[in-house]
Amino acid sequence: MKICVIGAGAQGSVIAKILVEDSEIEKVILADINTQLLQRIAKKINSSKLSTERVDAGNSDDLAKILKGADVVVNATLTYFNAPIFNSALKHGANYVDFAEDWPLKEKFFENLKTSDKWKKAGLTAVKSQGITPGVTNVLARYGADRLDKVEEIHIKSGWTSPSEEKMVPTWSPGWSVETALLEWTADSIVYENGEYKRHPPFSGFETHNFPEPMGPQTLCWVEHDEVVTLPYFIGKGVKYVDIKMSPDIIAGILVNIGLASSDPIEVKGVKVKPLDVVVKLTKPAIEEFEELEKTPEFHKLSGEKVYSCNAVQVIGEKAGKKVEQYVYLNTLISDMREWLRRYDTTNGWVPIPGAATAIMLATGEIQAKGVIAPECLEPEPFLRKLTEMGMGTFQTITKKQVA
Repeated sequence: MKICVIGAGAQGSVIAKILVEDSEIEKVILADINTQLLQRIAKKINSSKLSTERVDAGNSDDLAKILKGADVVVNATLTYFNAPIFNSALKHGANYVDFAEDWPLKEKFFENLKTSDKWKKAGLTAVKSQGITPGVTNVLARYGADRLDKVEEIHIKSGWTSPSEEKMVPTWSPGWSVETALLEWTADSIVYENGEYKRHPPFSGFETHNFPEPMGPQTLCWVEHDEVVTLPYFIGKGVKYVDIKMSPDIIAGILVNIGLASSDPIEVKGVKVKPLDVVVKLTKPAIEEFEELEKTPEFHKLSGEKVYSCNAVQVIGEKAGKKVEQYVYLNTLISDMREWLRRYDTTNGWVPIPGAATAIMLATGEIQAKGVIAPECLEPEPFLRKLTEMGMGTFQTITKKQVA
């Protein structure tokens, strides 16, 4: 079985490491335009299963070279390369996985969905937006919806705490693409309500949500995310309302508000520059985070530092004629940051795990659905079981209760 991973950054490098450690995967190709990065990652992974290729993700000839004979391609690069990789995977007979839709989300997703019959005819599967949020949250929503006869509302809550929050002046490091992490906070949030996708300003809809301990109460706000686009389409059962709220990235918000997420050139001392290019240049790539951190005294203080995250999905509907709520949780606890960094070379290693799990399940034939799908189209129990085996965290379902 051969899997291609395009993009050797904080996501792709972790996926490649997971894949080479799986006994059922015979060959992994890690591709990127940055050959120095590829050499560094290959040296760290140090596996005979792994080979590297220099690839321009926007070049169809380059893509054809690595996709020949591939069972699955994992797109772990920037979202504006989605279209060429997606189309090349179909052309060359490879199943496909990515982590997020390109902008504008709704329009791009439904544009891709038009090709679903072609993927089905080829006996292939394209799984869109398969990370944690979106990704696992979609599967949790499906898990809750499957236990109800009718579904009226789906509310997704995603929160986290981190030792960096205790620092007086923290360094901003999103743990994945700097560009993507900023741009998701520039777009108007999407809320699905009564058959319409409605827009709200970024950083709006604030609320305090009480997560299970040890998280406790966390401040959340609306954000533009793929779940709101796909869940009403695939879940059905009369869904009338879907939204997602996350812990706000305050530093990203500050950068956005002062214009540093803009791609419109400004003049600085007679030179035209794009503010976003400056931020991307000055922010340390997540893949380099561990290499630099390991050399500092702060690294040795991370032992025992705990990072918590929780994704809670509330599904409201009917069962046997009674109105009920179904709560499904993914709880993640990292008790030793140093161990996590050593394992994945990033502080955000849990994000790539669902994509890697999906690639393995596609390669082994465990995913039977064909066509262009979202994560909620996967059978929840086998997928969640796979994530548990891979150390993703713990899943918890709260007993349904009647709504007054």
